[in-house]
Amino acid sequence: MKLRTFLTVPAAAATLLTMGLPAAHAQAKYKDEYRLSIVLGTAFPWGKGAELWANKVRERTQGRINIKLYPGTSLVQGDQTREFSAIRQGVIDMAVGSTINWSPQVKALNLFSLPFLFPDYAAVDAVVQGQVGQEIFKTIDKAGVLPLLGENGYREISNSKHAIAKPEDLKGMKIRVVGSPCS
Repeated sequence: MKLRTFLTVPAAAATLLTMGLPAAHAQAKYKDEYRLSIVLGTAFPWGKGAELWANKVRERTQGRINIKLYPGTSLVQGDQTREFSAIRQGVIDMAVGSTINWSPQVKALNLFSLPFLFPDYAAVDAVVQGQVGQEIFKTIDKAGVLPLLGENGYREISNSKHAIAKPEDLKGMKIRVVGSPCS
């Protein structure tokens, strides 16, 4: 039985890895070590979450599954946009990252980068757990990657001029964003 690769699909631009292996994989032969790519080190929330999760997996599988963390997206020379492709190619087994960085490979993930689309976490959850979320997960699954969801907050716009509370507050301002197919 071939083990599938895993990827977290973050809502509202960020994630924390939390998952368990599917029951069908319970009798599968495991690799000696799985590679988990994380953007930041273990001193930061994403890295700490990945570290805690890797330890829990090791503990709950009595050491059959070992996960090594690779901070700073080091397996893809620091290029977060290459993580999704690297998972598909087997360079990375798992990743904790942002939908904005994986949207070049799965354009539907741009949904989570649209400003002012979700008024609150309940709206994010409704979309992710509804038909739209199912379709996005199917798209990712067809690419051979198993998505998992975690929320880590919304992206914030900061500047030295004034607060941004609504789209009109951006009028006349120049801002930089991570590139994506829709930018």
